[in-house]
Amino acid sequence: MKKKLIQVVILFTMLFTMALPVSAADSSYYDEDYRPQYHFTPEANWMNDPNGMVYYAGEYHLFYQHHPYGLQWGPMHWGHAVSKDLVHWKHLPIALSPDEKGTIFSGSTVVDWNNTSGFQTGKEKPLVSIYTQDHEDGQVQSIAYSNDKGRTWTKYSGNPVIPNPGKKDFRDPKVFWYEKDKKWVLVLAAGDRILIYTSKNLKQWTYASEFGQGQGSHGGVWECPDLFELPVDGNPKQKKWVMQVSVGNGAVSGGSGMQYFVGSFDGTTFKNENPPDKVLWTDYGKDFYAAVSWSDTPSSDGRRLWLGWMSNWQYANDVPTSPWRSAMTIPREVKLKAFSKGVRVIQTPVTELQSIRGASHEWKNKSISPESSNVLVGLSGDAYEMNAEFQVNPGSASEFGFKVRTGRHQYTKVGYHQKSGKLFVDRSQSGNVTFNPTFNTGKQAAPLKPVNGKIKMRIFVDRSSVEVFGNDGQQVLTDIILPDRSSKGLELYAVNGRVKVNSLTIHPLNKVWGASPFISNLTGWTTVNGTWADTIDGKQGRSDGDSFIMSSASGADSTYESDITVKDGNGKGAGALVFRSDKDAQNGYVANVDAKHDLVKFFKFEDGVATVIAEYKTPIDINKKYHLKTVAQGTHFKIYLDDRLVIDAEDSAFSEGQFGLNVWDATAAFQNVNAGSLDVRR
Repeated sequence: MKKKLIQVVILFTMLFTMALPVSAADSSYYDEDYRPQYHFTPEANWMNDPNGMVYYAGEYHLFYQHHPYGLQWGPMHWGHAVSKDLVHWKHLPIALSPDEKGTIFSGSTVVDWNNTSGFQTGKEKPLVSIYTQDHEDGQVQSIAYSNDKGRTWTKYSGNPVIPNPGKKDFRDPKVFWYEKDKKWVLVLAAGDRILIYTSKNLKQWTYASEFGQGQGSHGGVWECPDLFELPVDGNPKQKKWVMQVSVGNGAVSGGSGMQYFVGSFDGTTFKNENPPDKVLWTDYGKDFYAAVSWSDTPSSDGRRLWLGWMSNWQYANDVPTSPWRSAMTIPREVKLKAFSKGVRVIQTPVTELQSIRGASHEWKNKSISPESSNVLVGLSGDAYEMNAEFQVNPGSASEFGFKVRTGRHQYTKVGYHQKSGKLFVDRSQSGNVTFNPTFNTGKQAAPLKPVNGKIKMRIFVDRSSVEVFGNDGQQVLTDIILPDRSSKGLELYAVNGRVKVNSLTIHPLNKVWGASPFISNLTGWTTVNGTWADTIDGKQGRSDGDSFIMSSASGADSTYESDITVKDGNGKGAGALVFRSDKDAQNGYVANVDAKHDLVKFFKFEDGVATVIAEYKTPIDINKKYHLKTVAQGTHFKIYLDDRLVIDAEDSAFSEGQFGLNVWDATAAFQNVNAGSLDVRR
């Protein structure tokens, strides 16, 4: 009996240290190279425009253009996340998926407080989304509604609600309630124009007017419009309307960008009050696009809030990040301020970001020269906020500012050039700048004059971005950067003279992402090939062929099980459990659910060559969760599907090895991945 007990202990140790299945608080969650620590990014795969932003029942909703099965732009869905504070986000399942009317392009969401649509079925007010559907027959506008705070969505049976009037580009509807006339107003982009429609019920729409001919920049197609009213200098008795328009090409810093118009709106027609050839750029960086504002923020809040997609269509598909691609900017408050040249938009970071500040560092009245030692020596970081005020006097330094994310031959300059009067970002030495020739195109610069002899810079640095707010948000520059992980240095600099730093405060910013949602009693996961990420659905893998990830845990006689969902990816493929394997998955056993062939299959790899041991024919549906379990004891193997024995087989190729996961020609997710030892006394 004692000998058998020792055998049990030895086998138990060989397997792994057992623990109850818990959420694996892996430090690797949201810790990949370049992964932003406080900006919103999807857990995995492609993201672009923010969509459907609405506030309801204490939650800010952020939908977004999402290709859930690839790292490049593809069949568009609406991804979904919610936040109570605009800083910490909770990922939710995909809200809208393509159907026979087309893929799901950009759009907006409103709270139908008066149930004008008739969609309300319970106590919750309906959320109604209106979005473009892209089809080979043309782009149309459709709607969907939710009666459970945005958790599930029903597409309207009468879609599309606005058919295509014969235009190639006809998309991105933004809807708001116009209280004066008790009606809904919709603005959408059509080529290089904005079309305005009105409705009483969100279902039937009437064309009202057009805006855009001869106005502003026409360097590219217009997209993602927004129209809202704001007080000037906070005066509720002096209000103006702002029309925001994204431009697909020809923006101030090259490629895509955003422009805006300030004027009046009477419920039908928008009129620009600036000279028609005057272009007002929203952001002078390369990477601010498709920003639209949140609908239905409480009147007690009073802010107009938005964020944008932090990329540029010139190179968005090539940015070298994985397993995700693209980030949103920090949320910003949009205001109007009167200047000598007219009323202009200013942007300021939301105050909620102060909640993630760490212990701050402060300096006052520091003189910086080319020869002076770096007062910031010893400081390092890759996620922080800086607030600086420089005194600009005649004869002071011709250029001054910061070098952020410095390292071996790497830095990003955020500076001010006194003679030209421009605030700039220079990312030419920032790190990886060669992945696309349009990425490294010199400085991005915004005109900015000192105010009372002072230049203010508020700078938000994250692992792969800088956002610069000049003179309290009068000018903004947003840029992606791709430094090495080790480039964490920070410097103040001055050129051709001295500059006085009146004040400088640096706040480290904490990571906003918590524990991984992947649940397993195995640890030490290492990707062999393919793309893997921890998601709300579990450990998710994606591959055009075979893709493996291996745990460091090993076992001999054992059970191994998981919930597996094969998703609609490159084709109907398979998700599999790997066991008794070597670390590279070249030799070992595999049991899978195969949606392409409607099989549960048990096979082995020997030097990378697969041989089928046994299989069981049964329907395997896409996007349906299955529970697969293997029991390996000696040369005897049992495979269970949803607790039903489907394979009983013998094989003697491998007696022990590591546990892992496999995806073949699809995207698949694995949750509740657990292994256990078998009692050898039985």
